[in-house]
Amino acid sequence: MPPFDGGQLNNLLVRLKRGDGGALDGVLAAAGKRMLALAQGILGNRADAEDAVQESFLKIARSVHTFREGTNGYAWIMRIVRNAALDLLRKRKRRAEENIDLFFSLTDGSYSEERLNEAVALERAAARLEADERKLIYYRYYLDFTVREIARETGQSKSAVQRALDRAEKNLKSFLEAGQNPQ
Repeated sequence: MPPFDGGQLNNLLVRLKRGDGGALDGVLAAAGKRMLALAQGILGNRADAEDAVQESFLKIARSVHTFREGTNGYAWIMRIVRNAALDLLRKRKRRAEENIDLFFSLTDGSYSEERLNEAVALERAAARLEADERKLIYYRYYLDFTVREIARETGQSKSAVQRALDRAEKNLKSFLEAGQNPQ
């Protein structure tokens, strides 16, 4: 599986915005698995997650005119998926919290052995972080949010988010290094 390419996703969104309906298939290929993982983490089951992703594609197609070129298309799409999943929860009158621990399970079976080992090491190191630290890492590196977007999402100041994110990254790095060099 090739690494995720945010630039390619942005190009697809621009093409879609300009009327190329075929670009929606490219969006599915580029981000579909990640969209499904996010929805499943929120909703807790695959069937509901698939419904949310399908609704997300409809929303993307209907609102692509609001996408601003040069911005983070991945974060824009993931926010749509998150909102669609939360809408589905509200409609079904269920209460659930995002289980961000599921997002650190980055293995999908198509990785090389080396990538699989790296993903497992990352998953183990992330599990050792405090819940707030995991959430910051999730926002920054999984959803690709900027510090400003994280601050808006969490209701904290940018400087507070930056300090907490620096601390979380330092802890994650420390846990990864400790996992590579067991005593």
